[in-house]
Amino acid sequence: MKGVKFIIAAIAGLPTIAAQHGSNPWDQYNFSPSTRHPAPVAVHAVVGDASVRTCGNGNHVLNMRAGSRVSLDFGVEVGGLVSFNVASVDDSPLSLAFSESPLFVREISDDTGASPFMDWDQAMNVSLGAGDRDGAVFYRMPEERFRGGFRFVTFNALQDVTVFNVTCEIGFATNMADLRAGTGYFYTPDQDDELLNRVWWAGAYTAQTNMIPANTGRWLPQVRPGWAYNNTLAIAGPVLVDGAKRDRAIWPGDMGICGPVAMQAFGSYGREAVLNALETLFYYQNATTGLLPFAGPATGSFRNGARSNTYHAWALIAMYDYAIYSDDAAWVDRHWANITRGVMNIVDRLDAETGLQVQEFSNDWARGNTGGFNSALNALNYHALVSLATLSPDAAQADGWRVAAARIKSQFNALLWDEDSGLYRDNPESDLHPQDGNSIALWYNLTTSAAQRAAISTGLERNWNDIGPVTPELNDTISPFISSIELLAHLHGAQNPSRALKLLRRLWGYMVDGRPDLMTGSTLVEGMASNGSLYYRSEAGYRYDASYTSHAHCWSAGPSIALISGVLGLRVTEMGGRAWELAPQLGDLRTVQAGFETALGWFGAKVEVEGARMTVSLDVPAGTRGTIMVPEEYVVVEVNGEEYTNVHSIQMGW
Repeated sequence: MKGVKFIIAAIAGLPTIAAQHGSNPWDQYNFSPSTRHPAPVAVHAVVGDASVRTCGNGNHVLNMRAGSRVSLDFGVEVGGLVSFNVASVDDSPLSLAFSESPLFVREISDDTGASPFMDWDQAMNVSLGAGDRDGAVFYRMPEERFRGGFRFVTFNALQDVTVFNVTCEIGFATNMADLRAGTGYFYTPDQDDELLNRVWWAGAYTAQTNMIPANTGRWLPQVRPGWAYNNTLAIAGPVLVDGAKRDRAIWPGDMGICGPVAMQAFGSYGREAVLNALETLFYYQNATTGLLPFAGPATGSFRNGARSNTYHAWALIAMYDYAIYSDDAAWVDRHWANITRGVMNIVDRLDAETGLQVQEFSNDWARGNTGGFNSALNALNYHALVSLATLSPDAAQADGWRVAAARIKSQFNALLWDEDSGLYRDNPESDLHPQDGNSIALWYNLTTSAAQRAAISTGLERNWNDIGPVTPELNDTISPFISSIELLAHLHGAQNPSRALKLLRRLWGYMVDGRPDLMTGSTLVEGMASNGSLYYRSEAGYRYDASYTSHAHCWSAGPSIALISGVLGLRVTEMGGRAWELAPQLGDLRTVQAGFETALGWFGAKVEVEGARMTVSLDVPAGTRGTIMVPEEYVVVEVNGEEYTNVHSIQMGW
């Protein structure tokens, strides 16, 4: 027997929101810059006849002869407008190149448009205009040349030139005066598990870099050579998008991971960015069919009228998530007619014979083999129906949605379950056992038994290589988006923290620590080839352009949800957190603590294992109620000094 006593110390004085900022051990893992005008922290490379002098204040002075170049490193992913002082007798003395990855630090930028030659963006010429060149002048990049995400900037000397006082004016999270003022946190103190801290904070910072102004979208057709980021991508900003460098667009599927991460890590700031994304989706919702957009207005998919069944369901799930964290009943009421039309777009398309929906529109997260009674689509539909039914003001409406959801679950298992493989098929006619459909079904509780849940968890692990899961749905691909869903599935569906932590350490350890020659170390990459290289989606639209891959893509930030909701086990289950659950699954961890803010208040917990004892400290808002799930190995439960035996859950309320 692993444990004996489970001790609950209710409201044990965890750090308050105000006390979290600036003096805690987890602050060392926070990647957010301490200023909105950070300077480079290091010289990455010097090529040719150039020298760099570093002053006592950290300012780098670049003395460059024509034909040389100097690359500076900001230490973390940044984004915005670079400015500096420059001294030259020439009006166009240099050009600038940008890169997220160390691999593409060179004389030209990494790409925001896909090209097999990886040379789409080129370098940006610096034009100083006519005037006196006897002294240094101040230069700031033009607004339209806003660069959404980069870690490195390279100065190419076209003439003899001196550059100094280089800074980046941060252009994301514009609603945050202090970029380090996010209210959420995660921390485990064991030095052997510092990776988990770095991963959580990398996911949070990735989401922050994806909270961007509404007037900094990418123009399509894309400018070439070069880039222009002054397109309108939402009805208001800051708005949560998919990536810092690209696509800089609203994608509802991404919001299934991005939304909860932004709202947990950044509280009201994150909720505002999610709200603006959702309001944009509502603005462009089809008034007749109720279908929500596949993508935001600053995308080729939007311009071309592309539609998606799965992303429609993801959009509805994102609306539910926002309601849960915002406690905004007025917002739900104002948009309930829109939400109802969206739900009925699903209900009206459920097949009369099977109760499932045929995937009419193939657009998805880039996977192949779409169509038919697709497992991922129907699992998403199930969750959208059961979740939004809890918000419905109409009991008959809610009951109708629950009945439709129950039939989806029943037929899902009848038509898609493959007993021999212990996995769901992609559709009834398919031999493919997808990572996405199985992970979503396990996460969202479409399974019917513990044995089935264990089988799916085991079956999913069969896809893993030394880096992470190789998805069967897209050739030669590791998708941190779908792997984020798998991570949550191992925790919430299979209750298998050992497998979940193994996956987290393997895949996200590779992204954060394992390849400093490829990754930013501070943000999470969009996807990879199965060998861990950056040739993501080479045959699926990215034209073998590894420099096009985004390195700050918040759909990859699943651990920033999973470590709180699955490992620590703290999550809210009703609007604002009026109801909550704590179900710790620490696996091999000894101490974990974390917290986040909803519109209702602060939720925090700390779980410690010492010998045969697990001690839980909890801080939740007054007037809420919740359930604490006791791990089955603990035979004695102590609640504020009073002991109980054979107790598997504790109901608590304040």
